[in-house]
Amino acid sequence: MPVLCLAWTLLLYAVAKPLYLRYRKPWLSPAIVVPALTILLMLLAHIPYASYFEETHWLTWLMGPATVAFAVPIYEYRGVARRHALSLGLGVAAGMVMAMVSSCLLARLFGFGPEVTHSLMARSISTPFAVALAERTGGSAELVSLFTIITGLVGMLAGDSLLAVLRLRSTLAQGASYGAGAHGFGAARARERDSEEGVVASLTLVIAGIGMVVAGPALSSLVSGLVSRLPGA
Repeated sequence: MPVLCLAWTLLLYAVAKPLYLRYRKPWLSPAIVVPALTILLMLLAHIPYASYFEETHWLTWLMGPATVAFAVPIYEYRGVARRHALSLGLGVAAGMVMAMVSSCLLARLFGFGPEVTHSLMARSISTPFAVALAERTGGSAELVSLFTIITGLVGMLAGDSLLAVLRLRSTLAQGASYGAGAHGFGAARARERDSEEGVVASLTLVIAGIGMVVAGPALSSLVSGLVSRLPGA
């Protein structure tokens, strides 16, 4: 049965990827099709998550090298990074703070426990970075992976409409928004829209990930402490 899980996952991706490239429909994205049909298989075949993960865990491990691969287009467009270093740095810093504050407030509103709260606070960066941060702040690797994927999917699906509403015309602003708001999914979508926009999204993703892993634990403690002092805490 575990071999079936692995074969099913790889086969679905092999089929979904060319379909998405041909029709470019958001609901045909492998990030949506493969998990949805895999969950359906697990339910129908009564396959425990532990059994599925045991056989396919190395696919999760590959997200690390995949994230590092974002360095290739960044190097090719390093001039863009140099020209906009200050804007990107300040934007990423502001995004980090707002992501943690909004997540902490949301967790408090719904009465979530510390594990869920810290998992939510780590969800606004690419999955490998988010898992590393959650492990240092008391979050759950499984929960933060789920929250991160949901965040990326929503950002990818709603990004074009949101950018149109906000009337962001700058390639820099659009790429940074995708990279910071939808991380890996957003960077992939940004590359489909424009090569430079994709580079900015990839750069933003990497800077935000590194920044959160380095400063995230201290920032998480600070935000949690401040929110706990609000009236009604």
